[in-house]
Amino acid sequence: MTDEPVAAGEETPVAGEGGVPPGGEASSDEVRSKWRLHRILDHVWGPTGSVILHIVAIIALLTLFQYTTAVKEPEIEITVIEPDAKDLEEFKKELEQLQPTDTTIAAPDAEITMETEPETFQGPQPEDFAALDIKADVSSPLVMKGLFAGRSASGRASSLRKFAGRYADATERAVIRALEWLKDHQEPDGSWIGDGNAAKKTPMTGLALLTFLAHGETPQSERYGPTVEKAIKFLVADVTDQGTFKEVDGNFYGHGIAAYALSEAYSLTRIPAVKEAMDKVIARIVQGQQPTGAFNYGIRSSDTRRDSSVMGWMTQALKAGYVAGADVPGLREALDKAAEGYFLNYDAEKKMFAYAPGKGGEEEVRGGRNPTCFATLCLTLVGKHNDPRTQAGLDSLEDMTCEWAAGGGHVLYAWYYATQAKFHRGKTTWENWNNMFARTVVSNQNSDGSWLGWGGEEKYGPVYSTCLCALSLMVYYRFLPTYQPVEVEEAPADAGADEIKVEVI
Repeated sequence: MTDEPVAAGEETPVAGEGGVPPGGEASSDEVRSKWRLHRILDHVWGPTGSVILHIVAIIALLTLFQYTTAVKEPEIEITVIEPDAKDLEEFKKELEQLQPTDTTIAAPDAEITMETEPETFQGPQPEDFAALDIKADVSSPLVMKGLFAGRSASGRASSLRKFAGRYADATERAVIRALEWLKDHQEPDGSWIGDGNAAKKTPMTGLALLTFLAHGETPQSERYGPTVEKAIKFLVADVTDQGTFKEVDGNFYGHGIAAYALSEAYSLTRIPAVKEAMDKVIARIVQGQQPTGAFNYGIRSSDTRRDSSVMGWMTQALKAGYVAGADVPGLREALDKAAEGYFLNYDAEKKMFAYAPGKGGEEEVRGGRNPTCFATLCLTLVGKHNDPRTQAGLDSLEDMTCEWAAGGGHVLYAWYYATQAKFHRGKTTWENWNNMFARTVVSNQNSDGSWLGWGGEEKYGPVYSTCLCALSLMVYYRFLPTYQPVEVEEAPADAGADEIKVEVI
């Protein structure tokens, strides 16, 4: 075989360089073919490999960027409910969508967890208030945190979802409209005034202040701060050195209501001047308690008439003062005695509580629905929720209905107590009541945000009715249900001002 000539400038392949191992045997054609292939690969690999490597590097960088992008934290959306200007007819049409169905509201039997505390008053004080001193002088060895946590913005939202169910938006809208109406009808001196027997400023101011406090409003609140501040100033200035109220003038319902309001005001603000006034009016209640634990109109310890209605406000005031840390000797004992006073009014045959027996002996004890509402709430508040007499009274209220402009007198007053008592009992009792109550009260609110009672309560005017209805609609977040476990711990030596030291009952 004749060898082909080699082109000028080309090198003849050498054994061992063209893929033929040294010492191997191969023809000249095979050697040339392998040598050409080797040359082609040498020329192609450089640019091709570079492109491939760049592509791989770019893909790797894109993948790394995709998986290392920072995860955005979820945002918290806060919805501020503004007063609704819809007229009543349009509002009623909207409520038609809230008709109870076979699916009832979940029973309130789970623990509430609140993340934030309500605002405390830390801004500039009115000139006639003492300098702010948030270190309250209380001596109980326990700390209850978050007692009013349901009254913060997040607390209200959480409790409404948990306990109001499908009625949450409608009830809260009604509450805001009521607060707006009350704000617009406050007197220049910071008071409110009703009609008829409710024409005294002190009890109506106490009721209205309780309504704002129930919503977590304090003097620091942006919208209602001045309203609350003026109301507190009015009540503080109304307290005498003897622990009475100047404006009460013998109306001792007014004393209990106003004392209750001052106690809650101190719990939420820790203003020293409020504590001084609270201590005086709470001490007056303790001094006027009968040996049986009951109360009557005159708040005289020598009385024997046991008025369940007066006892209701006195008991609520005592409990609020106790929780706030009032420095009043015998306060804790007064709460136990109040329970015994109510039990003396228990009608074992009817399994209900009487209104005001005691003039002619125990045989006059005759149970009734309204006083049973008063008694069951107050006995729950003082730690007697599981007593068989309390439970029997609650059982007797199971068939209680909630219809507007129907039934006997002082219905809104009874609903104020019944709503709280049933809420604290929870489960089916609360579900059934809330399905009636929420719709009835909201759908009968006046277009201006007020309510006006009937069956005798209309004569007290709209301030009275509006406060009772709004307070009832805020039951979802005013207090933790009493059946909820409350976390307590030993108070540290440097306990802060927002830690209210109480003995849990």
